Amino acid sequence: MRAFYRSTMLCLMVVALAGCFGPKTVREFADKNKLHYGVSVQAADVLDPAAIALITENFNILVPENTMKWGIIRPNRTFWNWSDMDNMVAFAKKNKMIMKGHTFVWHQQNAPFVNALKTREDAIAVLEEQISVVMTRYKGKIAEYDVANEVLEEDGSMRKTIWLKTIGDDYLDIAFKAARKADPKAKLILNDFNNENMGNPKADAFYELVKSLMQRNVPIDGVGFQMHLMGMYPVQEEDVRANVARFRELGLTVSFSEIDVRVKLPMTPEREEEQIAAYTKLMEIVQTEPNVDSFIMWGYTDKMSWIPQVFPGFGFAHLYDWDVKPKPVYEAIKKMIVEP
Repeated sequence: MRAFYRSTMLCLMVVALAGCFGPKTVREFADKNKLHYGVSVQAADVLDPAAIALITENFNILVPENTMKWGIIRPNRTFWNWSDMDNMVAFAKKNKMIMKGHTFVWHQQNAPFVNALKTREDAIAVLEEQISVVMTRYKGKIAEYDVANEVLEEDGSMRKTIWLKTIGDDYLDIAFKAARKADPKAKLILNDFNNENMGNPKADAFYELVKSLMQRNVPIDGVGFQMHLMGMYPVQEEDVRANVARFRELGLTVSFSEIDVRVKLPMTPEREEEQIAAYTKLMEIVQTEPNVDSFIMWGYTDKMSWIPQVFPGFGFAHLYDWDVKPKPVYEAIKKMIVEP
């Protein structure tokens, strides 16, 4: 009887200890389930105690929403503004988070000296220097980079950027090769929006662009589907999965890299349900497609949202409301992570 009692008590203690040391936060469940679950943040977020608590309890990937873009990190040709990016990288390291860099090639938020470039030689020198200096500084600290962002127009043609104008059609080759040279271990990604649905002209052109880069032995490891969606339009699951599959056949990963689901104002219960359906369908795809390796949201609170300025008449795109309180969509996503 005593042996039975001791055995029973031992079992109860093991169960209790397992409860004490098992996952408690969303981030801990994401880690346990090997889910890369991330968010973009501003420089001030890693200094504010309330934001720090929210970020560390929920996410394991951190992306600088603006901090690494040319206009901030290098506002002129000779000055490098390292402090904000250094703080963010140190924060990610301290909290054992994956740090993702964003971005070297984009048509917006460039420093004036970039937009003033005239010759191919000068543009190549500046682009290679930017990539080399940043990636060398953060070698071993930033695990992956959106090397280039939004390089296609909606019709699938190459976007007429300063890089295309000055360097020519091979500017992506140059950027990705410079990135591989600077940090051979970093994951290199080509990122874009409206490129998720197979059969869409831009998505098909994006696939052909990536395939052509690989045929030229340009070092690329993955692609990003931004997923800035509207709740009124259901996720086209079949087309998304077909698109994911063809990148898997190329040996590439796919990141859902900048997720938000905006809602036409005013918010109604029906529109909120549409938003929840979109978010949860994306999470379902991430959890079931083997080469979709991350679910990253572009911001976390409606209070700091970029949506109303860019899309007038839309809002409420994020998991937290204006008071930075979790919304029903947060609870729906949390349940999928805790109970996959």
